[in-house]
Amino acid sequence: MRNESEETSREERGLGSVANALRLLETMARVPQAGVSELARALNLSKASVDRLLSTFTRAGFAEQDPATRKYRLTVKIVALAESVRSRIGLVEIARPHLTGLAEQVHEAVNLGVYLDGGMVYLDSIPSRHTFQIEARPGVMLPAYCTGAGKAILAFSRPEVVESYLAGVAPVAHTRFTLTSVSLIREELESIRRAGFAEDKGELLEEACCAAAPVPGPDGYAVAAVSITAPRSRYSVRRAELISAVTAAAERVTAGIAAAGITAPGRTNPAPPLS
Repeated sequence: MRNESEETSREERGLGSVANALRLLETMARVPQAGVSELARALNLSKASVDRLLSTFTRAGFAEQDPATRKYRLTVKIVALAESVRSRIGLVEIARPHLTGLAEQVHEAVNLGVYLDGGMVYLDSIPSRHTFQIEARPGVMLPAYCTGAGKAILAFSRPEVVESYLAGVAPVAHTRFTLTSVSLIREELESIRRAGFAEDKGELLEEACCAAAPVPGPDGYAVAAVSITAPRSRYSVRRAELISAVTAAAERVTAGIAAAGITAPGRTNPAPPLS
């Protein structure tokens, strides 16, 4: 019982520290700079606690101390995080009407995905109205090498991004169609680059197929991809139609983000300029 109580107490202290760190972050965001004493008064915390939190912020690069005033201020790292979030939100808002239009046109599941830290993450998804449907959940990270959107983005990424990805990837056979060697993935990406679109031919889920097209940012490198996912039975008979539709939708999203001046969300996902 004592061990459980001690564990609970440690967890509660940990949660309290996180809450105080967030409160400190919010307080510092409202002023150009502040000292330990004034921050402690504003938060009703001890100076020792605030000092520890500021030391953590400083080591992580989120805060810095002004040598002249000895006061603390937030760094541009916070701005970079905020810009990353803003870009993603802006991308979803701009893409949503085009995704909705695409879903109404093809009556299949439509997705918007980005490449992040070696994986593919869906930012938005519109499910199919069919009884038998394949649905992707926004926020879930999937392997980039066996998803249409992941391959579409990688194929149009800067060479150093592709090489870094291929050097670190360890392909796993999810189905009999999954590409399980780096050389085959490299060949696939080259083929996608020539074609201008990507396909998942049942590589992650055997009965789920996908057509995807890249969305280049202002610098010509892919910041996202639009994809259509359908059961193999429907995809096989509509393949050309779905590829054409997703490519056109990706072009409309590209035009939308260009008009809004949105930059790459996170810029961990690039691509060779689209020709």
